[in-house]
Amino acid sequence: MRIVSLLENIIYEKGDLVEVLEQVYDDYCRGYSFLRYLGLNYVTGIDNLPKLQQKEKWDKNEFDSKREILKNIKPKMVNEARRLLSFFQIGLLRITVENEYDDYRTEEEKVELNNIEIMFND
Repeated sequence: MRIVSLLENIIYEKGDLVEVLEQVYDDYCRGYSFLRYLGLNYVTGIDNLPKLQQKEKWDKNEFDSKREILKNIKPKMVNEARRLLSFFQIGLLRITVENEYDDYRTEEEKVELNNIEIMFND
């Protein structure tokens, strides 16, 4: 359950958020469309941020200022990860084989697919 692990890493702040979201974006591109909101947030600005492992290569002030956006976006990422994780926990999302999944959510629960504007404007 690598996807569940990635969602937990976002929630519990395990690892670098930039790197975790990069992995989430890759999974979104491989067909896990329920990761749309997290993936699109990554590709629309976070993908240009330096990763923690690159910190020594940057001036401290420049590194910190570039990653400042994470403070604003992190709560939304955590909320979305919690929302998706809850669907896995109650069995409404279930990965069947690699890059394929069953989605038993209602249309309203699939907000990331049907009305993502609400999520970005929230």
